[in-house]
Amino acid sequence: MLRRSSKILMFVAAFALVAGSSAFAQTKRHTRRMRAVAAKQAGGSGLGFGVSESLSGTIQMVVADQRLVVVSGPNGVPYDLVVTPKTVIMVGDKRATLESLTDMAGKAVSVGFVPQRDGNFATSIEVTG
Repeated sequence: MLRRSSKILMFVAAFALVAGSSAFAQTKRHTRRMRAVAAKQAGGSGLGFGVSESLSGTIQMVVADQRLVVVSGPNGVPYDLVVTPKTVIMVGDKRATLESLTDMAGKAVSVGFVPQRDGNFATSIEVTG
């Protein structure tokens, strides 16, 4: 009788473990999918880490041939931002190009970006000062 009870208890425990881990995997997969959808809606590829973020600072450097803008944040930390064809660049109230930012080092800027595995992708760059 004791052996049969132990076998039944082991079976129930194994079943609970399998069912629980399956539910956990399903939840994790759903969360990953929701992050990808949010990143895609924010202008990213949907393959990255998440939701659009914003940053205010100054332009440190622009490397147009690499499509890269380096912005120094409020705490002095440099942020490398990849500029894509979808990035909206504004200088004042006028639309601008990446090349027009090359001589604007030291100017105040507000940036919207999506952090992804392969870099921070700028969704908007607005030169404010």
